[in-house]
Amino acid sequence: MTLNIVNSEVHSLFDQFTGLIQAQSRIQIWEQHITIPQEMGQGGIHRTRIRPGMEIVITDATYVQDMKLRIQEACPLFEISYCLNGDIYCEWEGKTSYTHHWTGNVLFFEDELVYEEKKADVRHHMLEIRLSPQELLHYAVDLSEEQKMQSWLQRYKGNIDNYPNTPEIHRCVLDMLNCTYNGALKRLYLESKSMELIALFGEVEGQQALTKKSFLSREDLVNLDYARELVIRHFEQPLSIQELARKVGINEFKLKKGFRKRFGMTVFELVRKQRMEMALYYMEVQRMNVGEAAVSVGYSNVSNFATAFRKIYGYNPSEHLKMLPQRDIKTD
Repeated sequence: MTLNIVNSEVHSLFDQFTGLIQAQSRIQIWEQHITIPQEMGQGGIHRTRIRPGMEIVITDATYVQDMKLRIQEACPLFEISYCLNGDIYCEWEGKTSYTHHWTGNVLFFEDELVYEEKKADVRHHMLEIRLSPQELLHYAVDLSEEQKMQSWLQRYKGNIDNYPNTPEIHRCVLDMLNCTYNGALKRLYLESKSMELIALFGEVEGQQALTKKSFLSREDLVNLDYARELVIRHFEQPLSIQELARKVGINEFKLKKGFRKRFGMTVFELVRKQRMEMALYYMEVQRMNVGEAAVSVGYSNVSNFATAFRKIYGYNPSEHLKMLPQRDIKTD
């Protein structure tokens, strides 16, 4: 199935999507619950309109066939999204983007035709903050700030760019997903958390800009990027510094110093971060308990796993499970 949508203003995309798939829709003032028809899949979409030109969309749906959309972005749109789980392919103007679990994306479109494909039999669980650029500029306190924000927007014009996942970003997303407020308090809370997420993205972006000013050569940067790829690929059975240096063709000193400068963390810290992110995936999506998740990411001792988890997220994995919606899992 391929749906054709003309997105003429920020809120029109999901209005058209709801009509095209003939989904059930329940509207309560500024909230909308969209239920996917059974013949198309299961799950749904929850929209919160903060104000005209700004909305927060939480999708949790699984389709029985590939869901294909051809979207004409006919209005200025700034979006920050976070995918907890999914398999999404996008193509526009000769460019491509692939989104899977724990992927954060930022985009700014004005007049692009975008093809989007969500794979069948995959749970697509994601958060989107969608707003017009004017709503974003609303937060600038003076002309100087507005010009900086305009420049910031232009860097993302016509692109879908990934931004690094951090524990702070992940926690902010979970806070939004698990919001327990109702009414006006809920809308205020979600708006404040949306701005927090955008600020956290801006902080990560600023750190990335600083790491580009480096003593490292272009070849060194390529080698370090490859080293990061290998660390992520082998996080369950990590390569030693010596093995990693040999494989990417860089000396150990430059690897250790350059890695920290370019990525803001040591090789070991990235290994631990990847293990903890995968542990979150196992607990939140695969519904594993703490012990099962620990073993799955390479920890034979649950206590060591809990200590590492606490260093990253500030609380124990068992506490994290209690914050999630009730499910048929053991929390140890």
